[in-house]
Amino acid sequence: MSKDDTRDRLDRIKQFIASDRKPAKKKTLPSRYLKMADALGGELVESPSGVFCRVTKQYPRGHVFGETVLEPAEITSSVPLASFTVEENEVRAPVRDLVFFDLETTGLGGAGAVAFLAGCGSITPDGFEVRQYLLPDYDDETAVLEKLLEELTDRKTIVSYNGAAFDLNLIRDRMIINRVAREVPSAGHIDLLHSARRLFRRRLGDCTLTNIEREIFGFYRDDDIPGYLIPSVYFDWLASEDLTAMEAVLEHNRLDILALYFLLRKVAGIFETEGSELDHVQDMYSLSRVYGRRRKLDKVTDIYERLDAETIEPLEEDIRWFHSLAFKRSGDWDRAVQLWQNLSGSDSRESYLSCVELAKYFEHRVRDLAQAETLARRALSICPYGKREKSLLDKRLRRLAAKLG
Repeated sequence: MSKDDTRDRLDRIKQFIASDRKPAKKKTLPSRYLKMADALGGELVESPSGVFCRVTKQYPRGHVFGETVLEPAEITSSVPLASFTVEENEVRAPVRDLVFFDLETTGLGGAGAVAFLAGCGSITPDGFEVRQYLLPDYDDETAVLEKLLEELTDRKTIVSYNGAAFDLNLIRDRMIINRVAREVPSAGHIDLLHSARRLFRRRLGDCTLTNIEREIFGFYRDDDIPGYLIPSVYFDWLASEDLTAMEAVLEHNRLDILALYFLLRKVAGIFETEGSELDHVQDMYSLSRVYGRRRKLDKVTDIYERLDAETIEPLEEDIRWFHSLAFKRSGDWDRAVQLWQNLSGSDSRESYLSCVELAKYFEHRVRDLAQAETLARRALSICPYGKREKSLLDKRLRRLAAKLG
């Protein structure tokens, strides 16, 4: 082969190589995708895996949320994880690494449930920002999931409401199905549902996020779309491109995420001030139970001192019983005995338990066997439990009778 022939072949190969390197013609987006972005004030984001609509909203410093004002924490500060757990914890989460997370889905579980809207919020130097990723069609789900991997990294601490039981499990399953990831990465998870129940369930009963908003922050949602209608709004979009109620869905999701920030700040403040900002007896008692579980008896007794000083009506029996045990464990027998004696006059469970404690006290510490026998007989007469508990009291009475001779 001559040199000229070789050069001609190389020139032809170069032409093919050059043509392969030409940029591919940009894919035209469906008109309904553009319609979604325009209607919701969002922007379309394209990736090799698909397209999604991103909607961003800023809540500036001073934004009013019911009776509370948005005053973001310093971006360089941190929150103690002990405020959101039962057990003591020395770990602190940087504020800049908190991601407030909530989903809107096509169902409440099962293989067919898809998260068509994912919202992520974060604290900024100027306030609070919510970023929402809306799925135009099922084919684009991988693009949204890949975007969430940029939001939820192993450096971030996720803040959710019931996310441990629902949101994170659903996202993990969808990532596995779409071969995006096997786990949802994070540095930790704060599920504020459990925090709210520990502190407010005794008083409120209903610890749904909307009720927490009303009762704790005085915030009432206007024209909020009910949760059970949200899947149908997305199905209307898929079937007929109807976006009439989609903005209401986005607002519902935004308010959920914003409420998470206020609730996180509220719970952290309660523990940082050791309950000094609480003004409801039931909430203060709930806090003292958390301290009791952590064996912080000094804080339990401090809360009782405040309850005793600030309440006019007698405290409920279970509250007094709980604190009597704290006094007993801390060695303050005078206060413990005083509470047991106050409780011993009724026929309640707490009265029975108080009589048993008094019988032990008079038998083993005061050596007043006659008084111990009287209290044991009263405990037996009002015992709310079964044969085993009553047999223990019979045994105690026989022992006391033998000692009395």
